[in-house]
Amino acid sequence: MKDFAMFTDQGNELVTRIAAAGRELAAADGVDSAWEFCLRKLETLSYGEGFEEATDTAVREAVYQAVVLG
Repeated sequence: MKDFAMFTDQGNELVTRIAAAGRELAAADGVDSAWEFCLRKLETLSYGEGFEEATDTAVREAVYQAVVLG
């Protein structure tokens, strides 16, 4: 599990799953589509109790690095 700047291990695990799905989507449909997917999933996650930081800049940058810059 990579550290995606979430406050908990559980949060990092959930974002790891989002990033992994984003990488798969990038390979199949391109990085633009994958990045939009990741942003939507991070926003959805941020509504969950204890995961409000999912849309913080540090989290988004870590996901971008993993998915787009790979």
